[in-house]
Amino acid sequence: MNMKRFIYFFVFFLVLTLVLFYVMETLSGRTLKQSLVHASKNQVVYANSMLDGVLSEAQMYAIQYTTDSSVRYFEKQKEVLGVYDSQMKKNEIGNMIKNTLVSSQSVDLVGIYWKSDETFISTNSSKTAVVPFKEVTRRGWKNVNGSLYFFSVYPYIKEPSSPSNIQYIVGVKLKTDYLKGLLDKALNSENTNAFFLLNKSFLVGDRNVDPNIVKASTTMIEPDPKQVMEYEFHEADGDFVILSQYIDSIDTYLVTYTRLNDFLNPLNRNHRVFFISILVVLIIGLLVIAMFYRNFYRNVYLLLKRFHQVEQGDYSTRIKVHSGNEFDNLFQSFNHMVEQIQALFVSLKTETDLRQNAELKQLQAQINPHFLYNSLFFIMSMAKTSPDAVMRMSKHLAEYYRYMTNINSREVTLASELKLADHYLAIMALCKQIDYRITLPLELGSRRMMPLMVQPIVENAIQHGIEGHQGAHRVFVEVEDMNGGLRIVISNDGKGLSPEEIAQLMERIENEEPPEGTKGIGLWNINRRVKNSYGERSGLHFMTNEWGGLTVCLLIDFQLKGGELA
Repeated sequence: MNMKRFIYFFVFFLVLTLVLFYVMETLSGRTLKQSLVHASKNQVVYANSMLDGVLSEAQMYAIQYTTDSSVRYFEKQKEVLGVYDSQMKKNEIGNMIKNTLVSSQSVDLVGIYWKSDETFISTNSSKTAVVPFKEVTRRGWKNVNGSLYFFSVYPYIKEPSSPSNIQYIVGVKLKTDYLKGLLDKALNSENTNAFFLLNKSFLVGDRNVDPNIVKASTTMIEPDPKQVMEYEFHEADGDFVILSQYIDSIDTYLVTYTRLNDFLNPLNRNHRVFFISILVVLIIGLLVIAMFYRNFYRNVYLLLKRFHQVEQGDYSTRIKVHSGNEFDNLFQSFNHMVEQIQALFVSLKTETDLRQNAELKQLQAQINPHFLYNSLFFIMSMAKTSPDAVMRMSKHLAEYYRYMTNINSREVTLASELKLADHYLAIMALCKQIDYRITLPLELGSRRMMPLMVQPIVENAIQHGIEGHQGAHRVFVEVEDMNGGLRIVISNDGKGLSPEEIAQLMERIENEEPPEGTKGIGLWNINRRVKNSYGERSGLHFMTNEWGGLTVCLLIDFQLKGGELA
């Protein structure tokens, strides 16, 4: 069982390692992605702050020239000045706005357009430069052909309610290249790109911008000037994270996107290599466990199983030996041991049978010849006066000796054993004044037991009990069922024993060696035979009865036989 637990623990440990690795891979990828997104958001915020500065600068220039006094009064001054002075005034305004281009890196064009006479002063001499100014109807930012303008109108304090009320328009155009340069500030790595969306249409960006990203951005992004919005986009080329920052002043989105595969693929490759390594370790571990189970655990289990069979008394069991197995020597030793045990038990059984037969022959040979002589003398003395007594004595004596001389079995029935005791007591009752009684329940008569177990005790009760006490005449034999065994009680009213004598008698019959001389040899023999055949729970016990005589209890436990389960 401990070996199984070890195998289960090893498999659990390998599986747990794979699970922990999977969790580690997931967390590391997620952490890397979060770090990348966080860095990209910081870059977007930084680029947005720089763009706010550029937008504020363009608005400042437009408002500055809108409120400049030379610009405000230029139209009225033309009415009172001559052509030359008017031109000089115009040149003065042109030089003023040109200085803006010198001091600003983000402004591409500054122009002033008077609607009444269509006078146009600009830092760009192109004839088409005035076109966007003619279409202005209000103050604010405007996308013109991909270029970003900020237009300011006069009157400035209170914006004209109608485009016809506008006196002049000041416009500032931002450099497209400078805006592209701001997009570079939003890039976190070489795998990141950025662009501007005005009214959700492409405004400014690198020509390598993915059109699918632009198209997806127009449908996904939402205006939220307070935070950078994050979106995920998946296409066949890879997975992307899209970030957008809404710029409320120009109604434009600053959009960046990063291809995650370029960052995660190296990490994923490392993880796959490690995962494959762990998987190989798992497979090798399982193979090792399988080999261990097949070559070690299974053999140990087989050996334990065979030992258990031997414990149950199956001495014919053997273990098949396979060449090349590390357990060959152990199995061969086990088989040799079992063979020796089996041979030993066969020898022991033979010796036991011989010993029991010898004991039986010894008991048969111990028939007291004085008992026979006394019986014959009784027959001779009663032949003339009581033929009936002679017949009874002859019958009991014949049955007694026929039983004693014909015993050739290791077991007899309890009824036949008590019948022998009855013949003996009947003979003794004819010779002496003896009152005897044998009580045997009918259901117990067929129980089998070793022969000559009761008669020697009954004979002992007559010779050492009744004959040694004046007036003694009673011998009772009772049989009781005792939870799978028998309790045979032989009581007499003859000479009893003191507690000290009973203790000494028990000590003599419990001794491994027989007592010296002939005193107590019969009881020792019976006690030893019962214990050898029916276990230590069986045996003889002695006590003083109510008559003052001795009671002998013969206990036989049939649940155990020969020290083993019956």
